[in-house]
Amino acid sequence: MLKNFFIPRKENKYKPYLLRRITVLLYSVILVFVNTFGGFLGISQVSASTITPTNIINLTNKQRASMGLNTLKVDSRLSSAALAKANNMFEEQYWDHYGPNGETPWQFIRGAGYNYVYAGENLAKGFSTAEGVHEAWMASPTHKANIVSGNYKDIGVAVVEGVLLGKRTTLVVQMFGNLTQDVAGVTKITSPKPSTSSGTVTVGNETGEIKSIMITSPKGSAVITDPSTSVTGSVKNITGEYKVSVYEGEDLHGEAQSSESTWEVSGEKDWEEGDHEIKAKVESEKIESEAVKFTVDSTPPTIVEESITIQEDEQNFTLSLEISSDWKDIKVVSGEETFSVTNENQEEIVITIPKEKLSAGVVLMASDVNGNLAEIDISEYFLDEDERVKPIISFLSTDLGDKISIVLVSFIFILICIEIFVYWKKGMLKEVAGDLFTVGIWWLIISVAVFSGFTGIIT
Repeated sequence: MLKNFFIPRKENKYKPYLLRRITVLLYSVILVFVNTFGGFLGISQVSASTITPTNIINLTNKQRASMGLNTLKVDSRLSSAALAKANNMFEEQYWDHYGPNGETPWQFIRGAGYNYVYAGENLAKGFSTAEGVHEAWMASPTHKANIVSGNYKDIGVAVVEGVLLGKRTTLVVQMFGNLTQDVAGVTKITSPKPSTSSGTVTVGNETGEIKSIMITSPKGSAVITDPSTSVTGSVKNITGEYKVSVYEGEDLHGEAQSSESTWEVSGEKDWEEGDHEIKAKVESEKIESEAVKFTVDSTPPTIVEESITIQEDEQNFTLSLEISSDWKDIKVVSGEETFSVTNENQEEIVITIPKEKLSAGVVLMASDVNGNLAEIDISEYFLDEDERVKPIISFLSTDLGDKISIVLVSFIFILICIEIFVYWKKGMLKEVAGDLFTVGIWWLIISVAVFSGFTGIIT
């Protein structure tokens, strides 16, 4: 009878068929197979691999390949930069792209000898699987933008364990870069050059050539958000090796040697915030470029954390806050959901968040007109004494391998509860206490293994 599979009865010697040793062994085999070899059957897995640089990089390139993008190559300099950033976060005890002493991602990248044209950084902590990290990044618009950007050619990843802010955790630092201006899927457009910098001049009826130098980046009147931006340019009719010097007023910003028609100068220090006017010179040829004016704005909006308040009604949370500087876009990201400002008042900012759509890892993001982004984790603001909002797993959003694991451990839990109830009713608990304890411990270990790796934080 069917009851013999689920309920302790005299007919099954008070041992349900579905909780006997052979079936418990079968459950273990199924779980191991699904979470380890499920990929051979097309079963996607979230708990399949540990967090290692290789696994993170493979997942990133697999994602890029699915979108027709180039494969990123591992660059040891970016790997060193990622490791230095992770170690610095542990040493200085902070969790952010920018450190308490003015540390920036760009200083670690350049410090490793990678003089990038394009660069980016993703951070994560508290995850147990590489897939969990990758899926969290892909659910965040800003992190996804780095992973699927055509600007990058190289990658470096570091995974470091330690104690951060009083809690033992695993930090993942993912850095991207490109040493050239060539990007995937982008056609470079060359604007007409002023005649004074073209290298060709016309005087009366005569046309001739002169030696010249020009700055191609930053562009005139540009606003740049990376204080470590290099100055690039080109020369005309100069052969052999030459030295380019970039000046701001009388102050030397940096120098570089080149034997090509193009050159790049990286400054000895980052650009300060504000307006700049620079010129490039080839001292040996006594020529200089036209002046280029640009502005540096790398400061993100300042979120006043003390102003953050949460009001609750039956269906929604209403988040209010203040920002002490100009902003263009403010949103809250929770899981795969994004919530934007519901009013247009720059001074009084209100965001409505439906309770049913709120999940783990609530992040507040604010960006300005130039794209500078500030992010803070505000998950704690949604926790009261009763922990009304807890980190949850959306069963519907999990992969097939996860669904199988979750259903199986839940089913076994129900069987154990039925068995305990029946034994209690029949006064047999003492007789079977040993077996129940063994099965219960087995179920607990399996449950911890299945549900690990679903939660963590990214920035």
